[in-house]
Amino acid sequence: MVSQYYQDITDHDYAAAWALGGSNIAGTTYDRWVAGFGTTQSIALGTVNEFGASRVHAVLYASQTDGTVKTYAGDYTVADGVLVGASIRRTS
Repeated sequence: MVSQYYQDITDHDYAAAWALGGSNIAGTTYDRWVAGFGTTQSIALGTVNEFGASRVHAVLYASQTDGTVKTYAGDYTVADGVLVGASIRRTS
């Protein structure tokens, strides 16, 4: 679920990512959430650890259009096939 969510964002298929739970974890409107990815070229998942069927910890690398990479880490909660919660922080 988490992998597909970020693949959809990388593919600029924001509607699909929103439907996978972006609407639950964005904390803002759809338009503002999409705008937040304006300088994101791609997102690659690093370490992914699953804790049971409903909790995932992931490290991700967001390549920016200016060539820099932002690193994030977070915990995601999945229920009924969608992301229902997330705690994500930028680590670099």
